Amino acid sequence: MRGLAMRSSVVPLAILLLASAGMTGCARTVLDSSAVDEWSGDGAELDYWEHLESQRVVTNHDALHGLLMLADGADSHETYEQRLADARVRTWIAGDAAPGANESAAIGMMAVAACDILSVKGGLTMRLFGPSPRYCTRELIFMDILPQRTEHQSLSGLEFIDLVGRIEDRLAEESGSAKE
Repeated sequence: MRGLAMRSSVVPLAILLLASAGMTGCARTVLDSSAVDEWSGDGAELDYWEHLESQRVVTNHDALHGLLMLADGADSHETYEQRLADARVRTWIAGDAAPGANESAAIGMMAVAACDILSVKGGLTMRLFGPSPRYCTRELIFMDILPQRTEHQSLSGLEFIDLVGRIEDRLAEESGSAKE
């Protein structure tokens, strides 16, 4: 009888703990500022990349700045709102999404941008339904461009620099093979 009373008091506690864990969700890390806030403009590109090396996560603002520089050779935008609007036009970010500038960037968003920059067609699902954070992430992991992660996780600044370097290497390989 004593075991039954103990078991019945543990069950509500377990349910309460599970419910509270489910309500918290996975919040994005928010930094006080982004590297691009301090290091933007002409001649500050190297300082921007150097500052990213020590960031524990890459922010949406930093990721968009770096990806736009990679895609276009330069980032002509002055504000996060301009970069976000451009990313929406390029369909890197869904039109209804409103990621905060200093929130950690989701790998899925960066993967969609990378697939666009690299003109990755992907497998059957990507070809039928278009690029999505989940399948672009999976494709870039398969191509050994991204580390093994899910589309909701983040990259550190150093990992983002590595991602950009791998994209640049892939672009160089493709342009080198096109010339031959």
